[in-house]
Amino acid sequence: MAVPQHHQKHDGRAYVTPHALLAYRAELGIATDPAPAAVICCWQASLFAQVRSERTHRRLHGPGEVLLGLAGSAGELIELDSGVGVCLLPIGAPAAAIVLEELAALGTTQVIGVGAAGGLSPELSPGDAVVCTAALRDEGTSHHYLAPARFAQPDPTLREALSDTAKGAARGPTWSTDAPYRETLEEIAAYRDEGILTVDMEAAALFAVAERLEVRAASLFCVSDVLSGEHWAPHFGARDVDAALRQCFGAAEAAIAATAR
Repeated sequence: MAVPQHHQKHDGRAYVTPHALLAYRAELGIATDPAPAAVICCWQASLFAQVRSERTHRRLHGPGEVLLGLAGSAGELIELDSGVGVCLLPIGAPAAAIVLEELAALGTTQVIGVGAAGGLSPELSPGDAVVCTAALRDEGTSHHYLAPARFAQPDPTLREALSDTAKGAARGPTWSTDAPYRETLEEIAAYRDEGILTVDMEAAALFAVAERLEVRAASLFCVSDVLSGEHWAPHFGARDVDAALRQCFGAAEAAIAATAR
């Protein structure tokens, strides 16, 4: 069964739009701020809290606060003294798509995802950085934005800028899936043999939505768990992983500065 099931989906006009939601916010008297031109999206609360505590910033109101807030997990957006936005998102492709749609409607033209990913390659260790070169579309969201294709692609300019600023980072594709508890041994082995380095949940959707909206997008991962040994080896919250995430954030901010429009 193909997704989406309506065969003319990609030629259709969206019925529910972020602009309509923003107009609804205005009717409710809810403030909405313009979004920064460049935003770093992250999924680790510890990284977001560290950046927020270390840097001069202001809180912005907008993306995710109404629609995601209905589920009790609204996104949070700040603007740093450098002018770069930082957005904390709930995990998963649908939330990433919702927030990116709203960011784009509010003026964002560049997005970099900085987050944790599972390492499929035996050459990757916890704390290693990986510049994502493509995302295998094994989630549902990207298929509602782009016609069928196996991979979604990051913006090449932003991808290469990340390779320049994330010194020593590996480069390779990721496997984006909606179902972390259904990452099977057989899939892991097959994708590892194919040269796919990591597994994540959002990159394919981020790239697909960005392409549809003509927004630049790329992703930089920090390996937080290892899927290449006899058993799954989690290292979430380990000191070296937290430090590496912070370094990835710095590389993303430097890449944005290098490619500012």
